[in-house]
Amino acid sequence: MSTTAVRTGTASRSVVDALQSRLDAERRAVTEEMDAFDAFLDRLGSVDPGRPAPAAGLDAFDRRSGGAGLDAVRSAYEDTVMSVTHYDEEYGDTYRQSVVEEFGPEIGVALTEGPCLHPHLKRMVTEKAQQCRAERERFLEILETEVESVEAVGGGVREIRSELPEFDPDPPSTQGFGALEAEWRRLDRLEEEIDQFAADRQRAIIRQRRSFALPTAAPDVPTYLYGEFDDEYPLLSVCVDLRERVRTRKSGRERKLAGG
Repeated sequence: MSTTAVRTGTASRSVVDALQSRLDAERRAVTEEMDAFDAFLDRLGSVDPGRPAPAAGLDAFDRRSGGAGLDAVRSAYEDTVMSVTHYDEEYGDTYRQSVVEEFGPEIGVALTEGPCLHPHLKRMVTEKAQQCRAERERFLEILETEVESVEAVGGGVREIRSELPEFDPDPPSTQGFGALEAEWRRLDRLEEEIDQFAADRQRAIIRQRRSFALPTAAPDVPTYLYGEFDDEYPLLSVCVDLRERVRTRKSGRERKLAGG
């Protein structure tokens, strides 16, 4: 993720474009990771676990075949999960750090320090890899709801912003009463639309948390995604900024209508 701040006080179009670019990049990254875990699972399926050593007890396994199994798992993991294009920039973990993070410390230590890949360990790795893949698929669903919200609200904001230049912040004294009143009514309508966009955006954020049962301690979707922006909720900030601009133009007409 880029660490360069994107200021929400800049043009609405540039902020919305930046949000959409961020979402496009995140969707590509999550999709690539899903595909990587699919490929890892395919490779893992062909890895033979350690074989029980003859007359050595139920818990003993042939360390030569089991050790080769651990090497094969590592090779498969490094060639797939650790080879996504954004891995170094986004994670930069070693093999040990990555398997501990993705599969948990018990499995991670077993894969990196254990004597062999026994059948139970292979099953646990398979289950955890499937879970990792499912988590990314679920996050992709969350991203799709975010894309829809940003497109809907961002599109409305863009339309209003493109209309604003038609209204001088300080209307000329020669402008007639009828024209001033018509402009005030239009600006009042634009203000209502912005308020509706902001309310829709807030509902979308709440709905994401409820629909996907995000843990209480987990950040909501905008907070997680938009760390490079100078506001946790950049689209709401755009709405606030745009509403202030509309309100300034309304106030100018109210003064003229009142004889000021």
